[in-house]
Amino acid sequence: MLKKLLLVLGLFSFCFYLVDIKFAFDDPGIYGEAVKIGEITDPSLREISGMTPSHTAKGLWWMHNDSGDKARLYVVNSNGKLLGRYTVQGARNRDWEDIGGFIGKNGKPMLYIADSGDNDLNRDDLTIYRVKEPDLSKGVSDGETEPAEAFPFRYPDGRHDAEAIFIDPTNGRPYLVTKTLSLPGGVYRFPLPLRPNVTATLEKVEGEAVNQISKLLLVTGAATSPDGNRVVVRTYLGAFEMTRPQGSAFESIFKSTPKYVKLSRERQGEAISYTLDGKSLVTTSEKVPAPIFKLDRIKD
Repeated sequence: MLKKLLLVLGLFSFCFYLVDIKFAFDDPGIYGEAVKIGEITDPSLREISGMTPSHTAKGLWWMHNDSGDKARLYVVNSNGKLLGRYTVQGARNRDWEDIGGFIGKNGKPMLYIADSGDNDLNRDDLTIYRVKEPDLSKGVSDGETEPAEAFPFRYPDGRHDAEAIFIDPTNGRPYLVTKTLSLPGGVYRFPLPLRPNVTATLEKVEGEAVNQISKLLLVTGAATSPDGNRVVVRTYLGAFEMTRPQGSAFESIFKSTPKYVKLSRERQGEAISYTLDGKSLVTTSEKVPAPIFKLDRIKD
């Protein structure tokens, strides 16, 4: 019920808050129209909140539900067919909200799961889980992951709800974007080095792009392109992409001007990710049947 109320309020507010945001709406479009490529119908996937591509099997996606499910990940193909379930060992699902991927220096793909939902602003157990991605190259079945590492955290300025995570692909640092109806929102990062089982106080990120992103209502997902050159942040109604200046450090992306990306209408759109080649965006929604949409990049 709360999410439905937030969605209605977000729809009502959308035409007002964009007036104050300096996104590059004058750009004729960096992505083509959203095309439906599949549909999720399995009732066990009725609360999809996050998605990220598999690094071991082309065309497959890791997805998860939010609160109310067990600590498990689902493997879904681009048509929306559920192929497998993996229990995440050593983790619990209080309110999983998003997921991101990262290739470590050893070449092993890792998954970051954000147990960061806090609608009532009363949680003291916010955690990012990091787990080795199961190898799907030889087939998909139900199974378990290796034990997950837990990175508990707190914010430096009070409690926040967050439903969006993205990862710096150069060092594996996670970033969170808060979800709010009471502006401003914020972007926060983990201090380095990451230390499992030690509660970290996040650092607030600054920059022109952050100033604009902080004016967004109801941020529900985010992702980093595989090459680290772009970060996309979505709401229920649209998405906004930041671009890193060529040859610069990852955090220079926060000095850019986010560009608007038009998404297809979804009942409760929360998940967004880049394809493994970085050439497209893919989105899906809570509630089944949930269409899967793909947007191809047409302009760099």
